[in-house]
Amino acid sequence: MPDRNSMNTKPEPTLPRVEDIDPTFEPWEPSRPIPIFLLGILVALAITGVGMYLSDLAPWTDFGSPDTVANGPVAPLTQYPLPVGSVHGDAPELVHSGAGSVWSCASCHGVQGEGAGITPRLAGLSPDYLTKQLHDFASGERLHESMHYVARELQQRDITELAAYYARLPVPLLVLPPSDADLERGRLLFEQGDWKLDVPACISCHGSQGEGVGAAFPPLAAQQPEYLFSQLTAWKGGHRHNSPQNLMDDIASRLSYEDLYAVSYYAASVRHPGGGSLVNLSTENSDER
Repeated sequence: MPDRNSMNTKPEPTLPRVEDIDPTFEPWEPSRPIPIFLLGILVALAITGVGMYLSDLAPWTDFGSPDTVANGPVAPLTQYPLPVGSVHGDAPELVHSGAGSVWSCASCHGVQGEGAGITPRLAGLSPDYLTKQLHDFASGERLHESMHYVARELQQRDITELAAYYARLPVPLLVLPPSDADLERGRLLFEQGDWKLDVPACISCHGSQGEGVGAAFPPLAAQQPEYLFSQLTAWKGGHRHNSPQNLMDDIASRLSYEDLYAVSYYAASVRHPGGGSLVNLSTENSDER
């Protein structure tokens, strides 16, 4: 019989001999060169990204940022610069030069405070309204990342000077191009409201000519239509909350986006009663108001 110990003994593993190893064997995958066309794609993407970044940093022209032109349902506005003498020479330094890390107001809102696209006109707005909005931006009650950064760096003296300066600027001349907005529906909402929807007329709070009332109700007449539409949709979507007693939140929530667009464009087409004038080239509303 075989010995029990010999049965439990495991055979010793056989180690490979050096002379049996293939000298051409490579344990790691050799590196492969990146195809030239792939390098070209990566370089092109990098250049494009740098270009977009630099374009965002570039200051706006007198007519606003090209990124905001035709970026919504409202066609771009044609702006007509005022004579040089109409631009106040006593503008605070912040208006045209900025201060420290705060860029100038004019770089976004235009040399004459005319605004463009979704950037509002500041010229001719109430100083009380401008002051309130800057405070709301600074506190975060009104949400806007860029304006929050700017407003929180301002002293009360800066806010007072800026509000007074823009309030005394005339409303610049502008042209509204043709639009597919339902201007008749916009007029009815502006002048009469829609009591079937429990929506009051715009003029019941913003003045009989849309000229604005105090710190709470800004001018609507001759304001940039894209800006008006963007703010109404912000209220409707719950992204703006600094209206007294949540009034605008409630009103905007009752209206369709088509109604918001219609009333925004109609309000922008109304002649501003204080300084400046508005020319409307819409094929449907060519008569002067």
